[in-house]
Amino acid sequence: MWKFSLVSPNRLTVTRCSLWLTRRFGTSFSKLSTVKTEEKVDEVKDILNDLKEPELSEDEILRKQFKARLPERLYRKHVLKEAVPIETKYDLQKYRLRNHYGRFGKASKLNPGLCWPTREEILETIKYDRMFEPSLQERIENVKAAQLVKDQRRKEIDDEVEKNMANLDKWIADYHAKIEKKNAKAQELKLQRERLVEEISEYLGYDIDPRDPRFKEAVEQRDKEKKKALKAKKQQESYDKMLEKLRKIAQSN
Repeated sequence: MWKFSLVSPNRLTVTRCSLWLTRRFGTSFSKLSTVKTEEKVDEVKDILNDLKEPELSEDEILRKQFKARLPERLYRKHVLKEAVPIETKYDLQKYRLRNHYGRFGKASKLNPGLCWPTREEILETIKYDRMFEPSLQERIENVKAAQLVKDQRRKEIDDEVEKNMANLDKWIADYHAKIEKKNAKAQELKLQRERLVEEISEYLGYDIDPRDPRFKEAVEQRDKEKKKALKAKKQQESYDKMLEKLRKIAQSN
């Protein structure tokens, strides 16, 4: 709704313009604007309809969607899987004709008799087989020889299994004896280590952890003293033997 404002009588206001249009044309300014807007919208729609491309058929849509750009013959043969007519001399080769019929069947419109070998081809195959392929009797003998080797190998495996089964109890006993020996050795090493810890603790006069660096030093010091004592003992024994020998010589004189 338009609001009235205080202006001079000589000035044309929006309200007065709207009233004048209503008296003159029988409609208001807002309605006239709406009508003009609708007319412009219709004109724009007509222009857009004129610029709009016509609807495409399914074939045209498929042609636009296809991006491989293959020739029509290859496209029909490899994409659409359609039987295409024989056109080139290259396709007239017998093996290609057979391949064409095997792929498309009756749709290829070819005589199925071309799939069978001719008399000359059969004779050529027979000649080739006689020259390069073994005969039926040779093949039978080869199969028998292969089966004989297979049976011999199976017999050797069975004999080896029986021999191993006969020694199974002995192997089990040896295994348990080996495990017991290993455990006994481990137990002996453990006891030796415990005795060594006790000896070093007694040597030092206090308990010591085997992981302590002083433990290793104490072991080395004790071994040196043992070697020194053993050497002195040997020297004393040698000295005693020499004295005993001299005493016997003196008594004999």
